[in-house]
Amino acid sequence: MTKKVVVVDDNLFDISMLRRGLRAAGADVDLIEVSDSAMAMKVIASEGPALAIVDLSMPEPDGFAVLSAVRSDERLGDIRVLMLSGSTSVPDLQKAEDLGVNWYRVKPDSLDGYRDLGSEIMEFVLS
Repeated sequence: MTKKVVVVDDNLFDISMLRRGLRAAGADVDLIEVSDSAMAMKVIASEGPALAIVDLSMPEPDGFAVLSAVRSDERLGDIRVLMLSGSTSVPDLQKAEDLGVNWYRVKPDSLDGYRDLGSEIMEFVLS
């Protein structure tokens, strides 16, 4: 069964790499791309994905704001959120956890890394 995954990232290269990693891992997903964090909530609410993958570092509103909005909307309570970031900052991780993130990952820096991430996403949410 194909599951919907919304990816919120203003970096089209990262979205492309994520798509390739999921495909290489054999994930059966409908990947819905949103490059504007301000539109993210509308898309997440209308699509009702199994997973929202949210980039932390975006122009305002940032990924924390998207995560906070998802968690404050009771209609979206079942949606799992994976936050991807270039940041290894403990305060960023702690803030994401405080806001209710399900999973926080540092963005991979290679196709192999994205392939591994695709496999982990399948195990985490899509299996």
